[in-house]
Amino acid sequence: MLSRHFAGPLTLVLSLFLFFGQANLAAGAEAKAPDGPDPIEKVQRLNLYAMQLFDDLNFALAEKSLLEAVSVLEKANLATAPVSLATHGNLAVLYSVGLKKPDKAVAEFKKALAIKPDLKMSKRRATADTEANLARARAEMGMAPAEVKPAEPPREIAVPEPKQGEPAAAGGLRCPGGGEIQAGDDVNLKCVTSDPQIVEVVLSFKANGADDYQVVPMTRGETSGTSTTWAATIPGADTNAKWVPMFFEAHNRQGAAIAYSGRADSPNVITVKGSESGGQPAAKGEGDEGDEEEGEEIDDNNPLARLEAERRRESEGMKGTWMFALGVGSGIGYAVGKNTETFHGPFNSGFAPAYLGHAVPEIGYFIGRNTALSVAGRLQWMPGMRVDGMTGNPATGAMSVLVRALFFTEAGFVSSGNETDIPEKSERSRIRWYFALAAGGGEGFRLRVQAGVKDQQGNPLNVTVPDEVRGGPFVAGLGGGMVYKITRRWHWTLDTQVLVGIPNYSSVLDLTTGVRWMH
Repeated sequence: MLSRHFAGPLTLVLSLFLFFGQANLAAGAEAKAPDGPDPIEKVQRLNLYAMQLFDDLNFALAEKSLLEAVSVLEKANLATAPVSLATHGNLAVLYSVGLKKPDKAVAEFKKALAIKPDLKMSKRRATADTEANLARARAEMGMAPAEVKPAEPPREIAVPEPKQGEPAAAGGLRCPGGGEIQAGDDVNLKCVTSDPQIVEVVLSFKANGADDYQVVPMTRGETSGTSTTWAATIPGADTNAKWVPMFFEAHNRQGAAIAYSGRADSPNVITVKGSESGGQPAAKGEGDEGDEEEGEEIDDNNPLARLEAERRRESEGMKGTWMFALGVGSGIGYAVGKNTETFHGPFNSGFAPAYLGHAVPEIGYFIGRNTALSVAGRLQWMPGMRVDGMTGNPATGAMSVLVRALFFTEAGFVSSGNETDIPEKSERSRIRWYFALAAGGGEGFRLRVQAGVKDQQGNPLNVTVPDEVRGGPFVAGLGGGMVYKITRRWHWTLDTQVLVGIPNYSSVLDLTTGVRWMH
């Protein structure tokens, strides 16, 4: 087979490429290492950690984290920076809602108002307590009450009237095929049915780029002749992605769907202007905190916008991220059978090396926040060993392709071991663990053994030669490993997996290390 001659040299080239690539990466990381932690970045991470604790109802440790942020701001002379505004705003929310200390909340609101007099709370953090304490802070500072803009009416998207000569709607159901709104708008949707069998219409939509559709029964309205109107509302809290996919179903009395407008796999789409996501609502990878443009201002209506956006990205995990990896390693296996591959001599079943090594190029995609699918090559190199006096020589390697499913753990916050301590930078751990399932085929894998030799009459000679046993050509197995985040995009990996060859039964335990680039 062609790969018997080329698998070894190809593996060697890839291994050298990986070795020098890792050395350059480490040197570049060392050259770019800052002299000390950036105070703004540290304060942002303290805020991120604190509000995570706030949402987990751990108010005492959240307060400790935010007070540490205040201390960093004072030492760095950043009292009027946007990050100071966010810190005092978070403290005010904590004292208003969590710890129920209105005097302290008012004091923090005053500090925030001194930086931004027209301060307004976000919808997420605006409660009766925060608004009351903010109003009290304004009054005690002699400021005019905040201007209250009249609430804008919900955006209404009605079914378009049929044009003259246009055929009737399929199944007697006419609904909006799309529309355009502003991010955060409530959306009133109306449909019209003309089939008397229809007794229910339901709306299905994806909120803020979610994976699954929410189902909302539409409210029956007026009936005029054979036409009946139906209405439903998508709340503004669910319209913050760039698109809102939706579809409609009409049901008869038996609950069967008898008419559609759009489908789950081909929905009608509302376009959203001014959404927080700049593209199609797919979650970005964990650790994308560096994607914000430098100098970006805090939203006027939400001093906590950047931090909350970062927390959303953390909660969304890795979904939608591509990974490209290259690793090298070696392994040991258990050889089974009676005859070897090249000289067909007998050998004793037992442990045998997958000598000398293998390279593993891999490309994958995260289909969920912690779940990925990948395609990986296993390019094994076994230096050829010429056996004097024998015709033929053992193969130089084996090539196989594996499909892998990887399941990752959450990236929790680092801990010093004392749950009352704030992590030094309040950042998520750089280490994640994963479990993997694998299956594929090709040449399988090869193990090096010492085999006996027979004469032409089949009688055993007191001679042994190096030979190989192949497991495969189909392989399947499981494994796991560790990923260490060097930078946002570059990760170091340590992987182990056990593969079993089918129908030539042997097994191998691989240990592989390498680098992974995330995009």
